[in-house]
Amino acid sequence: AENGLAAFFKWFDYKVWYPLGRPVGTTIYPGMQMTSVFIWKVLGMLADAKVVPSAMSLNDVCCMVPAWFGVSATLALGALTAECSNSWSAGVAASGIMAVVPAHIMRSVAGGYDNESIALTAMCTTFFCWCRALRHDKRVTDGRPTQDSVIYGVAAGIAYIYMVAAWGGYVFVLNM
Repeated sequence: AENGLAAFFKWFDYKVWYPLGRPVGTTIYPGMQMTSVFIWKVLGMLADAKVVPSAMSLNDVCCMVPAWFGVSATLALGALTAECSNSWSAGVAASGIMAVVPAHIMRSVAGGYDNESIALTAMCTTFFCWCRALRHDKRVTDGRPTQDSVIYGVAAGIAYIYMVAAWGGYVFVLNM
C-alpha cells in the first residue's frame, strides 16, 4: 500500500522459490490486495472527514474483509435466487441457507484472508447481473436492448472482470 500499484506488480521476493525467487506481483491474483487497500483508503478518507470515529489499520481491514464479503455474498446469492425464482421468499431462504453452509463460513471468517472470500461475492454478483440483464421486458417486442439490460449487462461484465482479478476459479465459470 505504501509503495503503490506499479511497485506491487514489480515486486520480486528472493526468499521464496529458492534459488530462483518469485515475481509476486505477476504470479498472484491481485484483486484481494487491491480491494483491501481501496477499502483502507476509503475508511481513512471517511475518518479524515469525521464520518467515522477513527481509521482502521490495513491489518484490521485485511482481517475484516472476509467477514464483510461473506455478508455481501450471502446478500448477492439472495438477490440472485429472488431474480431467478421471482420470489423474495426464496431469496430470503437461500440467504439463510448460505449463512450457515460450512464451506461458506470457512471462507468468510474474519482473519481468514484468502481469495475465495471476495470471489463468492464477485461470482454471485456476476450471475445476478447477468440474469437481471436477460429479464424479459413486455414493453419491448422487437428485440431491442432495454436500458436495464444494458446497465445490468455492463455491471455483469465489470463484476466478472473483478472476479477474474481476484480468483483463479473464474475458469470454472468461464467453462460453463
